Amino acid sequence: MESGGGRTEGLRGDAPGMDGFFARGGRVSVAARTGIDLEGYVCAADDNGLLLDVRDPSGDATGYEFLPWASIERVSAEG
Repeated sequence: MESGGGRTEGLRGDAPGMDGFFARGGRVSVAARTGIDLEGYVCAADDNGLLLDVRDPSGDATGYEFLPWASIERVSAEG
């Protein structure tokens, strides 16, 4: 939580910022508003959305998915 002075309390020292969280090659899980859950590696993130190198549960690549930000409900990073 940030207080009015910009101080952060209880934040882990290794917590990523937005650039780190969506850095190319980072592994993430995404819950989309359509009910689809995806796991994979971030290829790119920009103002339009998130491009993932999607993996199946065994870790095999299944293709690429582009998700506009409006379609994303939640993103979790492994780490």
